[in-house]
Amino acid sequence: MPSLISETEKNNLTGIFNDIFDTFKREIVIHKEPKKVISQVNTSSLFGYGDPASSVNFSYQPVSGVFEATVRYNLDQEVERLGDIPSQVSVGGVFIKVQEPARNFINKGKTEKVTFDNKSFKLVSEDANKSFLNSKFYVYKLEATK
Repeated sequence: MPSLISETEKNNLTGIFNDIFDTFKREIVIHKEPKKVISQVNTSSLFGYGDPASSVNFSYQPVSGVFEATVRYNLDQEVERLGDIPSQVSVGGVFIKVQEPARNFINKGKTEKVTFDNKSFKLVSEDANKSFLNSKFYVYKLEATK
């Protein structure tokens, strides 16, 4: 089926769209569930037979990745008081647009939080594919953590 836009025009428009992303992108940090690293296995103790429990023989290794994204805050942010603390938290939608490597990192395993602008956010949606000609971006909705 013939196209109204030639391949050259598609490549030019896709390049402009990618330039817009590059202009407004910033770094975000995606924190995943930490990995449990076992340092030593104590097989000499038989639990339940009077032996003391073995000491902690594992540690948690943080897993995070730094990716580029564009961030869009909703204009209708509500502000809630944070309990007894004289501080307020913005409650409302925040949207991030990421490229495929960030999408793959977010979707693989459990994502605990996303941080940027000195704030923490949690994912509240699945990824939405936002394609434009030859470019692919993915949008997630986030919410500020309290």
